[in-house]
Amino acid sequence: MIRLIIGVGFQDHASAASITDAIAIARQTMPEHEVTAIAVPADKARHPALLGAAGELGWPVMSIDPASLRAIDTQVITRSAVSLAQRGVGSVCEAAALAGAGRGAQLVICRVISADRRATAAAARCQEFWP
Repeated sequence: MIRLIIGVGFQDHASAASITDAIAIARQTMPEHEVTAIAVPADKARHPALLGAAGELGWPVMSIDPASLRAIDTQVITRSAVSLAQRGVGSVCEAAALAGAGRGAQLVICRVISADRRATAAAARCQEFWP
């Protein structure tokens, strides 16, 4: 079974429902894959909406530091002007997924957006040797 890291980006006023909606949209294309964790920028890792979504889904949260997000930006597919201006990466969720999945990760689901447009999600495949 292929394991995935789900990267998430979200606005400060997003709800847990916004985050779970974005994740559900992303998962529709790869439902048979095992999700290992949700990866987010470090400053969002303790946000109540994220913790609520992670608790509902039963997945741990990975905190990704800003330098790691920026370092992986060359592998990010989506190029959002807003994300570039605020975080220095083309897509927060794609960068978080790739950084969280580790060395040799491959982006398998590009950014999708929740119905309320307050959260985004993407997924990266972990290498088989990753614990």
